[in-house]
Amino acid sequence: MQAVKAIFVKLIKIFIVVTLIVCGAMIAFEMSFPTRYSDCDRHTKLLKGGAKTYGGREFDVVLCGTGWDKNRMNDWVRLQVRSDRGELLAQRSFRVDWDTNFPRELEYGPDYLTYYDASQQDNYEHRISMPPTWWDWVRARLPLPD
Repeated sequence: MQAVKAIFVKLIKIFIVVTLIVCGAMIAFEMSFPTRYSDCDRHTKLLKGGAKTYGGREFDVVLCGTGWDKNRMNDWVRLQVRSDRGELLAQRSFRVDWDTNFPRELEYGPDYLTYYDASQQDNYEHRISMPPTWWDWVRARLPLPD
């Protein structure tokens, strides 16, 4: 029984080490080859971002894109919610297809904003709580894919 337990513990340790190595490699790759976003003024205007007020607090919703392909498709957009002092509070990435009937403009509710990700066929509607939660703040700082 002790031998089985020792093997099990050793396998768990190997799994943890391999997982840490893979995660480290993913983070290093993401930091080495970041996505280049630009044209923030145009994307913010077209997708209805800008200054918004929730709960008496001012927020700035900034959208930047990578640019679309020859068919005006596959424009990856970074959505950032910033405080009135410019602090990053939430960040998401999603795809916009400009020449389709797929919804693309942000929609605002009483305590959330909604964005639509054209890269997903199901479950394409996503929300961010407004004001953003502490978890949104943490996610905005992690180099993880959305």
